[in-house]
Amino acid sequence: MLTQTPVSSIQDFAADVRGIAALRQTAKSSPKAAAHAVAQQFEAMLMQQLVKSMRDASPHYDELQSPATDLYRGLHDQQMSLNLAKRGGLGLTDAIARQIEVLQNPALLKTVQRHQSRQQTEVAPVTGGSAAANSAAPAAKGSFIGDVFEAAKAVAPSLGVAPHLLLAHAALETGWGKKPIRDAAGGDSHNLFGIKAGSSWQGKTVDITTTEFVDGVAQKRIETFRAYDSYTEALSDYAGLIRRRFGEAIGKGEDAQGFARALQAKGYATDPQYVDKFAAVARRVSRQVAGLASSLG
Repeated sequence: MLTQTPVSSIQDFAADVRGIAALRQTAKSSPKAAAHAVAQQFEAMLMQQLVKSMRDASPHYDELQSPATDLYRGLHDQQMSLNLAKRGGLGLTDAIARQIEVLQNPALLKTVQRHQSRQQTEVAPVTGGSAAANSAAPAAKGSFIGDVFEAAKAVAPSLGVAPHLLLAHAALETGWGKKPIRDAAGGDSHNLFGIKAGSSWQGKTVDITTTEFVDGVAQKRIETFRAYDSYTEALSDYAGLIRRRFGEAIGKGEDAQGFARALQAKGYATDPQYVDKFAAVARRVSRQVAGLASSLG
């Protein structure tokens, strides 16, 4: 009868060649426990590299050097790193384990990949938009517009723009409401525009795992976004942001391209096709608004 090796014993001895086999067995029966064990091993490897770097930077005495010495010193450092990792080490084990669990179960990843962090910017810049323009079904589009319409209608006059431009911006950011920023419990933050919570923000917040590209390499990080109790509150805060940071967008009326170009000029969006995508979404939203107005009489 096969017995499962306890996770705690998998990592007791760094030179134990049976550790990998035991870890594979644990991964089949308890993925979460295995994820923690793998994370612990990975942290131990990092610590071992740190120790090795420190040894390489230290003075060497030839009379004390030999292949055997190097071998046993390496085994000692490996075991020491593993022991330190088991006691908390650099504190990376839990963070690494969470990332592994997300890879095992993508449903855990509440990410908003359309947002990319930008230093000294309250808003995550937009790098895409074609999905928002094409992916949502007409019924979903209409439902989203109906949910946000009254709030946009109330705020638009203060910015001197048509309501459908604000709705288009919200649709582009959220994929027609299909990709809202949600809290850990799955609740809607009502944050339609990816506005981050800086140090001056005193309201509610929600932490989200986002993806940004640094030198062409995707990196995941935790970002804190603002949260609101309603779309009206969200649109009001958005209007304040436009007035403070994107003044050139004010007074554009129904000029979708002019509005989008003003946002892009101040760093809101980095996608070269952003203006055209925004205008395309705005045309669709305009038709939705016209239909909604007709139904309301």
